[in-house]
Amino acid sequence: MATQGKSVDFSVLEFDNYNDYISSFATVTDHRYLGNDSTIKTIVQLGYRTTKIPYTAEEYVKRVDMALEAIRPKLAHVGLFSDLLPPTNRDPVLLEFKARELLNLNKILSTIVFTSYIHVDGSEISGYIDLDMSWRNCFREAIKHTDWRGVFQGRSRLKPMPHHLSYSNPRYNVVKYTDSDNFQVMHDHHFGLMFMHRGDHKMISVGGQFNIYSRNAKRSMVYSPKFGYVVFYDHFVRKKV
Repeated sequence: MATQGKSVDFSVLEFDNYNDYISSFATVTDHRYLGNDSTIKTIVQLGYRTTKIPYTAEEYVKRVDMALEAIRPKLAHVGLFSDLLPPTNRDPVLLEFKARELLNLNKILSTIVFTSYIHVDGSEISGYIDLDMSWRNCFREAIKHTDWRGVFQGRSRLKPMPHHLSYSNPRYNVVKYTDSDNFQVMHDHHFGLMFMHRGDHKMISVGGQFNIYSRNAKRSMVYSPKFGYVVFYDHFVRKKV
């Protein structure tokens, strides 16, 4: 299939692979009445579920490469904090941060991170962090910021702070919520704590239960001996056209 125009399609970066891309066009009715994944895939590829014919596997790969290439030059003169990660450091959490830095700084993804740690006084402190804002605060050396250079170099670790999206220290009955550059804190009586993306107004549910907002962010949990369990909520930013 010929390339569908020369514009960069950043939407392909939302998916882990081609099968996930194709599956995104299928409907609930398709799965209910057709059942067979191969049949559903064929119907989607023929263009019956969208106004344009989806990319072939080969075209999808090209589109991903184009999108990644388009965002690389924008920060070439700045440098990335993850460039400081030593090649020998294979910490799973740090590698996940590295994979998201450029996409967040270029507003392709907007990632919320949940993390926790044990303070020296024995209290467990946890919180949700706007990853993009945290990186930008470090770059402009805001009064309150995480030392991301130290994090990637192995000198520091990521710790929730009172100015982050949420901050909790049950031992001292401290719970605090703060809006960030990218997200507004919301509380829903059905779904609990949520965050609304300021750009496209999509709601991000962090309760772990599947609901009508679950598709607005991809949730993944990663463990490392240093950082423990860290949860990533990756929201693909829907840009107005």
